[in-house]
Amino acid sequence: MSPRVAREEDFERLAKVAELYYLEDLNQRKIAELLGVSPQKVYRMLKRAREIGIVEIRIRRSGEVDAELSQSLAEHFDLQNAVVVRTYSGTPEGVVKAVAQAAASFLRDNLVPYTSVGVAYGRTLHSVLEYLPRLDLHGIRVVQMMGGYGGRRWKTVAIELVKEFASRLGGEPVYLFAPAFAKSLETRDAFLSEKEVQEVLRMAEEVDVALVGIGGMRRETSLLIETGNFEEQEIEELVRRGAVGAICGTFFNIDGEVIMCDLDKKRIAVDVKRIRERGSRVIGIAGGMEKKEAILGALRGKWLTDLVTDAQVGRWLLSTARGK
Repeated sequence: MSPRVAREEDFERLAKVAELYYLEDLNQRKIAELLGVSPQKVYRMLKRAREIGIVEIRIRRSGEVDAELSQSLAEHFDLQNAVVVRTYSGTPEGVVKAVAQAAASFLRDNLVPYTSVGVAYGRTLHSVLEYLPRLDLHGIRVVQMMGGYGGRRWKTVAIELVKEFASRLGGEPVYLFAPAFAKSLETRDAFLSEKEVQEVLRMAEEVDVALVGIGGMRRETSLLIETGNFEEQEIEELVRRGAVGAICGTFFNIDGEVIMCDLDKKRIAVDVKRIRERGSRVIGIAGGMEKKEAILGALRGKWLTDLVTDAQVGRWLLSTARGK
């Protein structure tokens, strides 16, 4: 084996270890098990990968916002604010982390004491908590805007999300103890007849700021589709009617128009359109090209006052809107 080939193989091996550690979030012991080497060997390989430039460590401040693209997007879609963040990883996980970091910085600068904050559920919103510092804002109330969905684990996570946001902001959590989608119209009516559920939904509709994810229609990228316990025919109906995305369980098409379907009649969640019509802020936090049509629909339908997304989606939105 020639020295050149050996060096190329070493390079690829170092790159693989770096990828597993920095992009796949595996720890050094797990990588060692996968490769059949010692953890000490993995440590030395990671160190060598940095030394020869395979890995470059960059400190990303405020998510490295693209100010020009952010301004153009805000002006074109008549948003109060658009925050468009550059990403260094094209993986869905990398995009989520970059958008979540930028969103956390945006919330830190825009949330004020004595306000009510509505929180929906989604992967990106959950990731925001990784970067959101403890702000301890006086008089904050955090309201769950949508019932839980999926199995017991996801319903618990939805409640924990509200609890953790309230803890970070220094406020009081308000929980919606109901499913996002009832099994039947009769079950939904039974939940909505409960005084406590009515009160929480009323509070959710009157929040000053709503934090929402924007779900797409792919199972692998939509937590709602993945865990919503939908029947296959229900999903097929949505696709047939032109659904591209959802906010708080309400599905809409590429123009932002609500898709009227059987699922909507069983939904237990706030009507985000009504929050918007009241003049409250609705901050959409979503990124990734797999969600580009959902984000475009939300913008065209005027569902949002503010948007945090990634640069690739931001450029596509502008290009599509300008007919290029």
